[in-house]
Amino acid sequence: MMFNRNAFDNSRPDGMPVLEVYEKDEKEPGPRRFVPLVRSDLSGEVLGSLASLKLVQVFRYSREQMGTDLNLSPFEAAYRFPLPGDAAIRGVTVRFGEVEIEAVLREREQAEEEYREAKEKGQQAALLSRESPNVFTLLVAGLQPGEETTVTTQFVQLARADGSGWSLRIPLTTAPRYVRSDELDSRAAQGQPLALLRDPGHRFSLDLQFPAMTSVQSDTHALALSIEENGVRVQLEGGEVLPDRDCLLSWQPPQEKARPNLQAFLQTDPSDPFSYFLAFVVPPADSIERAPVPREVILLVDHSGSMEGPKWEAADWAASKFLAGLTPMDCFALGLFHNTTAWLDAKPLPATEFQVKEAVRFLQTHRDSGGTELGVALEQALSLPRDEVQRSRHVLLITDAEVSDNARILRLAEEEGKRADRRRISVLTIDAAPNAYLAQELAEKGGGIARFLTSNPEEEDIATALDEVLADWSRPLYADVTLALDRPGLETAGRVAHNEKSESWVDLGDLPAGRTLALSGRFPQGHGPLRLVLRAGREELARMELVEQTGAHSHPALPALFGARRVLALENLAGSGLPPEELADQLSRLGY
Repeated sequence: MMFNRNAFDNSRPDGMPVLEVYEKDEKEPGPRRFVPLVRSDLSGEVLGSLASLKLVQVFRYSREQMGTDLNLSPFEAAYRFPLPGDAAIRGVTVRFGEVEIEAVLREREQAEEEYREAKEKGQQAALLSRESPNVFTLLVAGLQPGEETTVTTQFVQLARADGSGWSLRIPLTTAPRYVRSDELDSRAAQGQPLALLRDPGHRFSLDLQFPAMTSVQSDTHALALSIEENGVRVQLEGGEVLPDRDCLLSWQPPQEKARPNLQAFLQTDPSDPFSYFLAFVVPPADSIERAPVPREVILLVDHSGSMEGPKWEAADWAASKFLAGLTPMDCFALGLFHNTTAWLDAKPLPATEFQVKEAVRFLQTHRDSGGTELGVALEQALSLPRDEVQRSRHVLLITDAEVSDNARILRLAEEEGKRADRRRISVLTIDAAPNAYLAQELAEKGGGIARFLTSNPEEEDIATALDEVLADWSRPLYADVTLALDRPGLETAGRVAHNEKSESWVDLGDLPAGRTLALSGRFPQGHGPLRLVLRAGREELARMELVEQTGAHSHPALPALFGARRVLALENLAGSGLPPEELADQLSRLGY
């Protein structure tokens, strides 16, 4: 499995698993029967924003619970369970008493055939399939009365950015999903909960380790925290609870008073030629003393035909919201594009109160529409004159990115990246099915970030969601932040690595006051400690050393994180429609 690129910022992961008995007589089905879920235990480790979790769920039934009219020979049941949309499954095992079955990856048709054959032979068997990005179904055959069935799911999940910290939602509840009439036969439509059940006997427990953290909070559950040698251990107060609501956890990494804090974790396995790492750059706690870097922001807002309706309104709202946050020390330009691009002015303007009001008026009065000449608009934006002031320079695209000229647009970003006074390119895509490949590649090559947001107001309060997204473009404390490693051959997930003979470095962009930067990657195993140096321009901000070692200090989730991101990048390329030579170039960048 892999991380889901369609985990929108205002999506709501939900769900509670249910094990439903499959009746053999489908022509005359009796009442629906369910094997009770006795308990759910979640354990694991959370490294910064990466959670490596193990969910153990125990089902048990007796002859008395099932009733006398049910054939109590071994039978089949379906287990439908949710995982957050950005979770990547590492493994699933099913234990029937003393028999344990471990899931292996197969093509869907082959897996279904092997499961059917095992079931017909009377063997105990299990089949796991994905119905939609965050709903899975597990079929188990061979259940026995009075015998516990234990399902263990191991997965990794990325926590959601929450200011300069993170938050993690653990789904414990269930909710049905609306399905349009024209999608009734789709696989995603099969991702409905099997039943809405609230078993009063079901209990949930939590046991998580947070290395290098000192505190974890929850707005939904009372926690019991214990400080240990390498961080904090989090459990539920009282040990267990009735899972009648989702569990929400939030935490803040340690901050230094006046300088950024660099944290990193390393995983080394003798059987793997690579070492894997995860690094975080945490902004200083006291950012008032440091004067923020002036910004130059060029806003490009998509007014093409594909944006008409809720997407158009959401894009204009986002642009107005961002303009309102500028100060007179900043400057900005505003362009509205479809077949042509209309500019507020031919050069960036000081963000005075008058100019911002004029920009909002310009945005609201231009209602013409047409095609989507995104490439032309971006080329014009990058060609606007630049002043002599030392600024953090950005182009922010607000679009659905529904264009096909990917190659030309990405070349513009690559050429811009070679300039000393480069403008970073970030993308806010507003669509339920965006051009994710283009948005992510454009942000990576452009040295910016990509965020995805559905325009459906029924998903969640869109104003709240946009507030969180736009916080990523808040005023930076440091511009042009880089992280260097004294190892060659660096490969990263989601960013461009620059390799030299004896070291590698990655451009992290700007460090805002309220957001932690993260970087994951791998490099060939070396000798001696790994040295990391954090810089902003030529100023050294922090440095640290890590020893490549195995054992108690290993973090096996790090290769899973890198692998999931790598598979996602390959999936994006598979659907990109790039010509062969450009596809070969992209594969080369991924190490193939």
